[in-house]
Amino acid sequence: MNSSDDEERNIMKDTPPVLYEIKENIATVTLNQPGTLNALTFEMVEKLDEVVKDIHRNEEVHAVVLTGSGRGFCSGANLLGSSGQALSAGGMGMRASIMRMNGLLRRIAEMEKPWIAAVNGPAVGGGCSLALICDLVIAAQSAYLSAGYVKVGLVLDMGSTYMLTRLVGLHKANELAFFGERVAADEAVEIGLINKSVADDKLMDAALEWAHRLARGPRLAIGVNKFGIRSALEGTLEDALNREAMMLSMIAQTEDAAEGLMAFLQKRDPDFKGK
Repeated sequence: MNSSDDEERNIMKDTPPVLYEIKENIATVTLNQPGTLNALTFEMVEKLDEVVKDIHRNEEVHAVVLTGSGRGFCSGANLLGSSGQALSAGGMGMRASIMRMNGLLRRIAEMEKPWIAAVNGPAVGGGCSLALICDLVIAAQSAYLSAGYVKVGLVLDMGSTYMLTRLVGLHKANELAFFGERVAADEAVEIGLINKSVADDKLMDAALEWAHRLARGPRLAIGVNKFGIRSALEGTLEDALNREAMMLSMIAQTEDAAEGLMAFLQKRDPDFKGK
């Protein structure tokens, strides 16, 4: 190993793997290993899991923006980490890391707070999966997504077998999985993989604009909508109809629902309080 490798490793060791700030009821979470295009190390997964748990508990957070530092969103899983745990532990060590990641993915999907992925650069393999588990996805026009596991002889994980088919359909999901090709931001919008693409220098503005709209909105209704939509990915129409009746009966009793109806009748903007 040469001196430049040592220097790069020391820089990464001293750099927080995840940046986390809360401002105006919006949490911004930034994967922060730009030298590897934010590859998911053990340390990053552990810190990200801590952040996700804190967001779930923190009543000041109403919406979340997830992005990456530097030129990439996330280049996938770096199973070596900074200390080589996965290789030294073998297959079971790899499984332990994956299960930790799976836990935080479930927490993102199941918490009532909406997550927006602001994809600023390549989102590859596990990075693609991480973006797609979010509730909304905005990408810079120069960014791309790739379920590129097959490129290194591996298989989809981190929920990709679940999400891809539901987002783009069976045959397109097969194409993305079998070939692992890059999907440019504009094409990703066209096939329903993400919500929209914007100019590179407008990405965070667009993500934060949506986040502020969500934070000011009827948070209880948004959270219950998230639960209902995620739940409807499984089950029957009858299940969905029964769930919607229950959801509506609960939300109709909230102060926000009363405020929304009154604002509609009075032809003014509602002032939601999340109650």
